[in-house]
Amino acid sequence: MLNVRLLRPALLPCLLTMLCLASTVTPLAAQTVQTDPLQCWWRTSTGAIRVGQTFQVVLTCAVLETDAATVVVDQTRLEPSVLQFPPFEVLGGAHGADLRTDDRRFFQYEYRLRLIAENMFGKDVQLPELKLSYRVQSKVSQNTSLQGRDQSYMMPAASVRVLSLVPADASDIRDAATETFSDLDQRALRANLFVVVGTVMFVLAGLLAILVLVRLFARLRKPATVTQRLIADSTILRGISRELSAIRRERNDSGWTAALAGRALSAMRIIAAFAIDRKVGHMPAAVIGTAEDGRLIVKTGWPRTKRIAVSGSITPQVVGRAAAVAGTSASRQQLLTSIEQALQTLTTAGYGRAETFDDGALDQALETGVQALRSVRIRQLWVMKRLATWRAGTALDNRAWSR
Repeated sequence: MLNVRLLRPALLPCLLTMLCLASTVTPLAAQTVQTDPLQCWWRTSTGAIRVGQTFQVVLTCAVLETDAATVVVDQTRLEPSVLQFPPFEVLGGAHGADLRTDDRRFFQYEYRLRLIAENMFGKDVQLPELKLSYRVQSKVSQNTSLQGRDQSYMMPAASVRVLSLVPADASDIRDAATETFSDLDQRALRANLFVVVGTVMFVLAGLLAILVLVRLFARLRKPATVTQRLIADSTILRGISRELSAIRRERNDSGWTAALAGRALSAMRIIAAFAIDRKVGHMPAAVIGTAEDGRLIVKTGWPRTKRIAVSGSITPQVVGRAAAVAGTSASRQQLLTSIEQALQTLTTAGYGRAETFDDGALDQALETGVQALRSVRIRQLWVMKRLATWRAGTALDNRAWSR
């Protein structure tokens, strides 16, 4: 067996050497970074200027930024209010938002310059030298970092030609694009806004389409009931107007007959129902081609046209009682009285036993129907309905206050 006491003097130098190597290897490994920790370049908005002309100079830098090492640049001297470019005059500038990739951080400064010197005509004027100070910050452990020494980065020279096409050291005769990081941010913001607005509009359009489909499906599946309104009042009144015009043409062609007087009576009863604010009966019409006594056939709907049979059950006595109601205006009493007389004339001609007809009385009844229809159509306007409702409400309030 080896004696441990004899090995202690021999092992001691080896242990000291290993500790020294470990203490030196760790900082060196932490300080190892990629090449070119800082890269910067100039870009001008134009290659040639005139004296006093304002142009733009953009400084863009890419710095290393990883989990192992971070390059910290002193950017306090890059602000437009601090940095100077003799012989150029700094008129202002801006600092755009930083952009980041996996291992790089890009920052950018924009400067607005102009040249006011008078001895630079036809010459290349260089931007002054710019030295950037930075240091590498290496991460040793989770909460410990090692600050490197201060280092300097010298910006490459850039020239601007005064009253010439391009400077002598230019590599391209075309001016570079003037887009900056700020322009990219604005375009990204505008694009995101348009995407949000478009998405909201598509969602609203989809909801409206679903609502329309649901209502259409419910309408197709819902059976027609007696209380369901199959046709609008305006459509009925247009149908009556066409019917009266057809009756007038047949009267001029072949004179009055019992059938023609019955058709005029059916139309007049519907007009009378509208005149005294009574409901008009309507229901789906029978098979096409069959005649329905006392009813007016009106077509409605598109593209699927429906035939609706419209009828009125108003008698001259009902119209007379409506005209005698207290509070009725003189013009309305005159209208209802003329409708009552027209109904009596048409009823006598349509259902009487006389073989001859009083053409003058029937013509007057037909003219009364045309005038009454015109008055009823005016009363059916939306404005007139709202005015009548307001008047009715005002009258009720006056009665309540009078009590």
